[in-house]
Amino acid sequence: QRKVVVVHGLGGIGKTQLAVEFARKHHYRFSAVFWLDGSSEASLKQSFVNMAQRLPRSELTAEGAAQLSDATIEADVAVRECQRWLSIPSNPHWLLLIDNVDRDHRDPDDPQAYNVKVYLPHADHGSILVTSRLSSLQRL
Repeated sequence: QRKVVVVHGLGGIGKTQLAVEFARKHHYRFSAVFWLDGSSEASLKQSFVNMAQRLPRSELTAEGAAQLSDATIEADVAVRECQRWLSIPSNPHWLLLIDNVDRDHRDPDDPQAYNVKVYLPHADHGSILVTSRLSSLQRL
């Protein structure tokens, strides 16, 4: 069963430090730990590019493996590859930390706001830890 925890609160109260400490103390419980920067949609996509570069090539699609071997993987391909890898049934013990998801996608005045749910893997397993100033994310 997938576990999702959102640590939310005011800026500067130690949400990121709490996530760092959790990952440090419990990393041995997970087969893989990935830290993604959720401060903007662009930074999150770049984090997925970095994550895709760490995935086993043998577990990628042909398109993803080809782009990674050319070192020019497109962000959307990287997101799909990572979501697919995290959704593999035989791969249930990963931890995905998404830090600083502080922009409300419902705010029409913030062009960098995005819906973090779009980027979560389509799996019923794994662990996700999100840090945010948005209390509205507590029901991810």
